[in-house]
Amino acid sequence: MTSFTKKCPMSASRFERRTGRVRRPNRGVRVRGRAKRPFDKDAKASESYRYAEDALGLDLNNLSLEPSLRHIVSHGRIEGDAEQIDEALEELASALCSNVEFGVAGEEIIENNRKRYGANAVEPAKVSSFVDFAREALKDVTLRVLIASGFVSLALESVVADEPYAWLNGAAILLAVSIIVVVECVNNSEKQRSFLSLNALMQETTLASVTRAGVRSLVPKGEIVCGDIVELQSGDVLPCDGVVVEAAAPFLCDQSHLTGESDEVEKRRGDVLFGGSKVTSGRASTMIIAVGTQSSSGKIAAMISDVDSQEFTPLQLQLQALAITIGRYGIAAATFVSVILASSLIAPLIASGMSDGIPPEIELELLHIVIIAITIVVVSVPEGLPLAVTLALAYSVSRMMKVEMLVRVLGSAETSGEITTLLLDKTGTLTRNEQTVARAWIAGVDIGPLTKTGSSWNSEIGKVTQDTPRLDPRVVKLLSILLAMNSTLIYDSEGKVLRGPKSEIALLDFVNLMNGDKTFVATIREYFPLVKIFPFSAERKRMCSLFTLRDAVDDEMGDVIVRAVTKGAAQDVLNLCATIMIEDGTSRPLDLVTREYLSRKFLEWQEHAERVLLVAYRDIERDLITIEDATEIARCMSATDAESDLTLVAAVGLSDPLREESAESVRLCKKAGVSVTMVTGDSLSTATALAKLCGILDDAGDESGSALTMTGEEFRERIRTSDGKVDQRKIDEIWPRLRVLARASPNDKFVLTAGIQQSRLSRQICGVCGDGENDAPALRRSSVGFALGSGTEMARSAADIVLLQDSIASVVDAIRYGRNVFESIEKFITFQLTANVTTILLSTGGALVYAQAPLSAIELLFVNLVIDSLASLALATEEPSNEVMRQPPANAGELITSTMRVAIFTQVIYQLTVMTYLLDEFGPDDTQIYGCFVLMQLANQFNCRKVTTELNVFEGILKNKLFLFLVASELLMHVLIVQRGGAVFHTTPMDLGEWARCGAFALCALPLRALVVAPFSKARSGSTTGTGS
Repeated sequence: MTSFTKKCPMSASRFERRTGRVRRPNRGVRVRGRAKRPFDKDAKASESYRYAEDALGLDLNNLSLEPSLRHIVSHGRIEGDAEQIDEALEELASALCSNVEFGVAGEEIIENNRKRYGANAVEPAKVSSFVDFAREALKDVTLRVLIASGFVSLALESVVADEPYAWLNGAAILLAVSIIVVVECVNNSEKQRSFLSLNALMQETTLASVTRAGVRSLVPKGEIVCGDIVELQSGDVLPCDGVVVEAAAPFLCDQSHLTGESDEVEKRRGDVLFGGSKVTSGRASTMIIAVGTQSSSGKIAAMISDVDSQEFTPLQLQLQALAITIGRYGIAAATFVSVILASSLIAPLIASGMSDGIPPEIELELLHIVIIAITIVVVSVPEGLPLAVTLALAYSVSRMMKVEMLVRVLGSAETSGEITTLLLDKTGTLTRNEQTVARAWIAGVDIGPLTKTGSSWNSEIGKVTQDTPRLDPRVVKLLSILLAMNSTLIYDSEGKVLRGPKSEIALLDFVNLMNGDKTFVATIREYFPLVKIFPFSAERKRMCSLFTLRDAVDDEMGDVIVRAVTKGAAQDVLNLCATIMIEDGTSRPLDLVTREYLSRKFLEWQEHAERVLLVAYRDIERDLITIEDATEIARCMSATDAESDLTLVAAVGLSDPLREESAESVRLCKKAGVSVTMVTGDSLSTATALAKLCGILDDAGDESGSALTMTGEEFRERIRTSDGKVDQRKIDEIWPRLRVLARASPNDKFVLTAGIQQSRLSRQICGVCGDGENDAPALRRSSVGFALGSGTEMARSAADIVLLQDSIASVVDAIRYGRNVFESIEKFITFQLTANVTTILLSTGGALVYAQAPLSAIELLFVNLVIDSLASLALATEEPSNEVMRQPPANAGELITSTMRVAIFTQVIYQLTVMTYLLDEFGPDDTQIYGCFVLMQLANQFNCRKVTTELNVFEGILKNKLFLFLVASELLMHVLIVQRGGAVFHTTPMDLGEWARCGAFALCALPLRALVVAPFSKARSGSTTGTGS
């Protein structure tokens, strides 16, 4: 086929004859076909401009511009005619050492602009130091009271007591408090480090298409400088303030983050775009004029970062409430113990008449009683519960980062474990998003199948061209132009695709193959000015672009014409067509018989899980007209006019292979009690075929009628009342059985998400996965929004978690880690409540029976160190087990399960029985009381590694080296305290027989747990039926 590109270039003389203007070398931005006057730097531009008041009511006068340039861009736009806007943009670019077409040139200029106007970064929130964390920890009232008591004890013991090391009691209390504070500071520092790393990673992975020195490339948003030319398209979020230098109308933005108004605003050449604005339609080139804290979004971010606020997740709030409840019982027990012990000391004095006052020894004993009471409160209040949540979340988030999941909202890592229903997109999530043209129908000629198998370029050409000899070369040429011009792909200077939909990449690869030239599409796009775009939307299911043909590129239709090309969903485009092109390049009317034939053909393709797109066109103006007239005609035309009476040229079937892990991931979700529904804009036939392949639909469920598949149109009809309002009762009749919702609009997805979350049938936590700007409302409305890393920035901004691997397997991993957070909390609650209840009852009982506390204050503080700090760290860093995906979804409202209650009750009874035996046998002053009590807590840490149906508490223990290290450290400290810490802890060294006795009592707790939990194993695993089965 003869290449048409040789005919394209228009000579200067022909250009002058046709337009009456002189062609000049390109010195800047091409302004819609108009030539520009040379810019006169000496002109007083400020006298020529009139500036609008800022419609947003914001004081943005300063931006990052110097005072001499503020007259150019102020309060929202540059005003004036086209020539004045040209001059103002060039003046602005010159001041920023840039060019409106080529951008900044050279690293030196980039670095100078960064130094002069600032970097595109907001000053981070104040990073807390170790001292800051220590101050925060010391705000705890009980710790302050303990510190005061320690100093008082230190003074009194030194003066009153005769023992040489009596002062060590007070010193030990202060040391124990110091250790507790240090451990909390270390944990908080580690949490802060993890989240700072996460924020830095998010900055690095957010890229923008930037033109520098005429070369377009992807640049991290933090590296953007003033003067950069940034390419924007639908779904992008502007990283900083800029002024539009070129726009393909209509270019619409949502700037509700500044105004609070949701209406879209059209932006034209010369208008200012404010940082944080979301592009909802169209494409534009923007010159950056303010970055970092000088931009509008940066100022807002700086104000937010100055606010000293602490956010708590729902689980943390519930655990704080639980801690308060438990603390009240601890306070009551401490009060009771102190009253009983103090009464035993005061009663004899009262009986003797207290003639000599209270002896110093009694005062010291009373101080010890106060310290014991305070210590009981410290030990009983489970301060480690919120800490355990923080540690579990920090651990899960860091692990999720390693498997390429960015957690934007901390609480979502927790809420993921509660997901009961999952709404999945098809493309990219369940499929690989490696789209190829599997077959085609061009002007009546069938081509294919063409599914790629990794073969060479030449063999692929052979597959595509084996059926094309029947086609007139003009048909191939026409289709090539139509597909090339109906595209939103962004290329670099070498013709490599930087950004754009995978479907368009597949179509343009097909064009290159048809023409046997890898650079064919890039060549076409150089010669046809694109005038207007009606972008694809989920409602329209199609995209229309208008461009001009000139210089006899189309031999039949004259020199300059306006052509509209529409590409979109099969049935939608077919309904707009009035004629059909046949293989010789001529057209005939599209009759009913042909429509039905094509509809059946396309349905057959869709049943093979192929996405079918149709390509059609019409010529809007066939007469010889000027470029300016052609441009004006196109700009004034509506989508309805442009897409009427189309001629159908071709249809393509796009194949997108199913991900290897999709079927297994869907099976895991169902087994875990998570209902999976596919929500897609594709046809019902394509979606249903793919749903069967990945297991969302199974033949048995489909045949029995238990599963529903429907289109968005049917869904809207079935959920609304006669007056058009959404009926929650009707949604509840549909969603539990809904497995495929095809041809769904963004509002359909939003309504379904809201309906599931508001279900009156049961408590539902809905997760939504999406990648486009149209998915943003549903992502925000969902309990947990998952955005694909390859999705639009608007979708990523609306999501809670960004999946960099674009796979359903990542969603399953997020659910697994979310459930692991809850399981970690269940482990710690089981451990903490066992120790707390035992401590309270032991102290209360000892006071009643022996008139003294079996455990001293310093001994209780060591137990508190083990319980509140080290145990929370040990139990919160377990890898998620396979068992978590065999359980029902987590429920923050039911933190203590029946299995946990039985385990806690059994261990408390057992520990109190052992303590009672030792107290009766050896008395309250024997070291074995303390030694055995601590060993039982250490043994119970192993028990608490498994809180569901697993019986083997040692499974996987070698993988958690931190757990083993912490338990070994606790055991070593305990041995040293018993054997060497007598002066402080009032212990005496135990012999081997005593250690063996204490160790045996501790180890007996392990088989006891298995014996008690075993009956629950089968019952709980059998309860995993849920909605996902």
